[in-house]
Amino acid sequence: MIFLLNSITSITLGNPYARVVSNTLIAIGIIFSIFLPEKLSAYFLTRDFKRYDWRVEVDPKKPKAEDEYDVIIVGSGIGGLTCGALLSKRGYKTLILEQHYQAGGYCSSFKRGDFTFNVGVSDVSGLWEKGPITHLLNELGLKHEELFVKNRIRYIFRGKAIEAENLDGFIEKLSEMFPAEEESIRRFFEDARMAYDECYMEAEVYGVPLPAELIVKVFGSKKLLNYPREHPHFYDWMNKTFKEKLDEYFKDEDLKNLLCALMGYIGAKPDKVSASSALTAMVSYYIHGGYFPRGGAQNFAETLRRFIGGHGGRVMPSCRVDKILVKDGRVRGVRAGEKVFKAPIIVANANVKTTFLELVGEKFLNKEFIEYIKGLKMSPSCFAVFLGLDMNLRDDPSIIVNLDERYYLVINSNADPTFAPKGKASVTILTEANYRDFPERGTEEYLRLKKMLAEKLIPDLSKHIVVMDAATPKTYERYTSMPEGAIYSFDQSIHTKRPYFKTPIKGLYLASASTFPGGGIEAVTISGVICANDICGWKIK
Repeated sequence: MIFLLNSITSITLGNPYARVVSNTLIAIGIIFSIFLPEKLSAYFLTRDFKRYDWRVEVDPKKPKAEDEYDVIIVGSGIGGLTCGALLSKRGYKTLILEQHYQAGGYCSSFKRGDFTFNVGVSDVSGLWEKGPITHLLNELGLKHEELFVKNRIRYIFRGKAIEAENLDGFIEKLSEMFPAEEESIRRFFEDARMAYDECYMEAEVYGVPLPAELIVKVFGSKKLLNYPREHPHFYDWMNKTFKEKLDEYFKDEDLKNLLCALMGYIGAKPDKVSASSALTAMVSYYIHGGYFPRGGAQNFAETLRRFIGGHGGRVMPSCRVDKILVKDGRVRGVRAGEKVFKAPIIVANANVKTTFLELVGEKFLNKEFIEYIKGLKMSPSCFAVFLGLDMNLRDDPSIIVNLDERYYLVINSNADPTFAPKGKASVTILTEANYRDFPERGTEEYLRLKKMLAEKLIPDLSKHIVVMDAATPKTYERYTSMPEGAIYSFDQSIHTKRPYFKTPIKGLYLASASTFPGGGIEAVTISGVICANDICGWKIK
């Protein structure tokens, strides 16, 4: 266009006017070429988010009435507890309301006789040197080694057991099994390691990776424009499915299937999930390993709860929120039974369908947004069998992933001996399950199906059972209020667009698996950190 205008100018105008206009047009062209790509890319990636990017000023030093808070958090899952712990440490008067009698959500534990079991959490990522949970613990002054212990993991594939202490050992084992793919295996994990490190480059500032809209908000549009150049490996993973990334390196289908052993940590198929999501939620376990919550998942949740209480915050269990109070397009507080608690900021640590359709109400939201929320597909759930066994399983690892029989076995007491009496074992067996496959809780059909599935998973262990319990998707729904008992909130495939952490209601935040980056303890920790930092105005501490 600039060259065309220059040509017209030289024909229609004489010197010296033509030269002046021509030079002006060239200067304009240079300016556009420098700034337009940056501004356009930032505009298209952030235009939706900007509609929600309000700011609510809160003065933590301002005196408040007994029922008045700076921030109220609805739900005490790890996303909510993370947000609450950071805000309490930074001086905000914080209240967390929890419907259950104990904090933690899916990150909780229970006892049956002399045996302890985790509700679901058994393998936690984000605990490497630059990991988000490591960053959280450091900021709170908590000790990593007192809360987590590294898991040993074994994969059963085509009748073979594969076990390694670290990534190098895992690469060696795979190379022995698939000698023709040895060079490709090394290149794949070299690529994965570099991509993973690039994903966490910006985490050195705030402790967590950020989505595109926050990169622009916090670091500026130029940072977003430079992202592909500064993160070449991770950017490549962002633009492919995990299947495409596997196909890029490998020909052997058995090797590809083996490298999908932990796809249960995502709840989606390799051809339906982005390679970057698979990298951060699954491949990262091969690179840095996973960790078992020492003392049980409940201990991690209780540690955060105690921290909040010790810094002026308050966590109220057995206090179900009935309504998030909204007036003139902004939150005013919450109602729980007969009690009303006031705050200019509410953080929903609950699934967004529950948040908007039940707690807020459709009348405060436009039709387009409501239809979007209703259309979000839930992730799969699981069926779990909890067993106390009179067996000594100390020679086995803490986690066994059986790809042949399609189940995931956790020997809790091998990670933490306090889970079972000496010489006995606490074991959890999990397999993927769909909510709609189960009839109503309490019916004879439901109980019969639950018993049948449990017996199917434990034929070799049945003679050693001391205690036994089981949980279906409907069990998880009952205790956590998560629709369909979904373990990762929404479907984590490449086609799902999760809601932003800020909402159409001014002052209403989301900190949970419903928003970026998705399900899992590391992921919801990231959501809690992002939420706390936004409330604090992204001030670097």
